Amino acid sequence: MPGINLIGEYGDWASQIAPDPPRLSFRRPDWASLDAWRTQVRTRYRDALLQPATGGTPDASVQHHFDFDGLAIEHLMWQLPYGPPTEALLLKPAGATGKLPAVLALHDHGGNKYFGTRKITRTTNDPHPLMITHQNQYYGGVAWANELARRGYVVLVPDAFTFGSRRVRVGDLPASITNGLVEADPESPEEIQKYNAFASGHEHVMSKSLFSAGTTWPGVFTAEDQRALDYLCSRPDVDAARVGCGGLSGGGLRTVYPKSGS
Repeated sequence: MPGINLIGEYGDWASQIAPDPPRLSFRRPDWASLDAWRTQVRTRYRDALLQPATGGTPDASVQHHFDFDGLAIEHLMWQLPYGPPTEALLLKPAGATGKLPAVLALHDHGGNKYFGTRKITRTTNDPHPLMITHQNQYYGGVAWANELARRGYVVLVPDAFTFGSRRVRVGDLPASITNGLVEADPESPEEIQKYNAFASGHEHVMSKSLFSAGTTWPGVFTAEDQRALDYLCSRPDVDAARVGCGGLSGGGLRTVYPKSGS
């Protein structure tokens, strides 16, 4: 069955650019050694990403910590070399001791860029009503980062680039592209919906700007995820030999990007 074509007369041409199997696919007969294939492909992959410099392991500060529903939760913040500080939540079983396995939990896109970590966590009995709706729609009403932590994991949930604390603020943009949008009552559902509509239309501007600057959106995502992973593995309560990642939608896409080293 033919795929859906979204680029008109260019569709057939674009679908035939890459051979099948692609030239760096392990399915090709050229590769006899898995290790040799892995080394060359990872190098080529990282070259193509054009990752920006994100520094070393982030120096995360604890803004506050508290217990909720059987979990010890830390509200963390770290500063990358660019953009606003990254906020993150770290969850683990309250009273846990020793080194635990860990998960880097990657939140979804969902057409909702105002929120980040709150999409897959719950830290209060009175969460934002839009997050109740979000979790009911996409996660069966479950904050899955909390569920993993309850099962004995240290779970780190950072805001992704352009989401939550890392979102583009309309006050930093020229009025000519914000259509009069202001942050007067940012937590109101009406204003959040207006912001998300703006952010959707702004994605092509950000994407083209990143290309022009010499990097890519996947490059930024992977670089920032790797820094979050560095921090997670550096913690004394984490068994760095037992660390994974997971997510849905945009978070699911990011799970298939290599997370080891940059």
